[in-house]
Amino acid sequence: MLTERLKRSITLRKESGLYRQPVTVQEHHGSHAIVNGKKLINFASNDYLGLAQNSAWQKTLSACFANHLPSGTSSRLVSGHTGFTEDVEQRFAEYFGYDEALFLPSGYQANLAVLWGICSPAETLFYDKRIHASMAQGLAQTGSTLKGFAHSDLAQLGRKLQLTKAESPVVLTESLFSMDGDMLDTKTFESLRHEHGFFSIVDEAHAFGALGTNGTGLCNSCADLAVGTFGKALGMFGAFILMPKGFKEFFQNFSSPVIYSTAMPEAHGAAAAALLKQLPKMDAERAHLAHVSSLLRTELQHAGFSIQGDAHIVSIEIGDEMKAATIAEKMREDGVLAFASRYPTVPMNKAVIRVSMTALHSTEDVHTFVNSIRGWYDRT
Repeated sequence: MLTERLKRSITLRKESGLYRQPVTVQEHHGSHAIVNGKKLINFASNDYLGLAQNSAWQKTLSACFANHLPSGTSSRLVSGHTGFTEDVEQRFAEYFGYDEALFLPSGYQANLAVLWGICSPAETLFYDKRIHASMAQGLAQTGSTLKGFAHSDLAQLGRKLQLTKAESPVVLTESLFSMDGDMLDTKTFESLRHEHGFFSIVDEAHAFGALGTNGTGLCNSCADLAVGTFGKALGMFGAFILMPKGFKEFFQNFSSPVIYSTAMPEAHGAAAAALLKQLPKMDAERAHLAHVSSLLRTELQHAGFSIQGDAHIVSIEIGDEMKAATIAEKMREDGVLAFASRYPTVPMNKAVIRVSMTALHSTEDVHTFVNSIRGWYDRT
């Protein structure tokens, strides 16, 4: 029976150290979260600039929803699209250095909208093998010829492009990888793009807002199309696609995640417009984020850990799934909330403690984290 199979599956997950259960956060207080009545330093949040907890920003969002429709009321192609949202999308595109933009409910949906909207059996897709699950899981339905390359190995990508000689090559990658925390080598990527003429799709979800001039990310010089989310450094909800001229029309005609979804509400568009005024003012937050992130990487390396990460995402190699889960659980005793990333998010036996730094963290928070993981790693 179905219910019995589900129970067995959960039991196996627990026995293998792969069981997952959401942490229930009761309150947020700066760099801390209240979990089960205990105050923990939160190293598992993507609120990179601390914007989501900014009281002034919260009041701005409240005003947006008080003064504009809170629902799209219909799909974009029926009656849900408004001139107001169209104008904000255009301003958003220009801010980030692209021709057109399109707002959607989530980053997962945005990545599927991109793949299913513009990729077909006519294309050959070259993809980094560590791209986000929302891209990876959508590849097969494109019908495209698929060519994976080793994570961040642009030399291998170059060889595959040369050998394949595809008529319509498309390359999928990320600018700041969500699990490993490493950055795309944009100079080499741009050189390959010029040499082989591929169309580049870059997921900048973890870079937009936090990295680049005024938070405009890393790849507007080497990405033809970029995907971002409002739910990380941008302190909101939803996602967006940034694209060349004419692509928006194509998405509205051929991308099912766009065609068959309720449009984003005008209130969201008003919040996005307010965000464009807020982002240029946050250089101090970006600088502090870079500082505490660098400090964490340095202290972890001095403590003997093998880590990955070039910015505010730091991946600490653990290996065994059960050990990673146990370390993360034990660190709560020291007042630290950390996330154990295990299979299938990462390869089997390659479990990590994934750390997300924010502009809300202090140097003392960093010291507490390093002391905690160092102590529990040796005892687990």
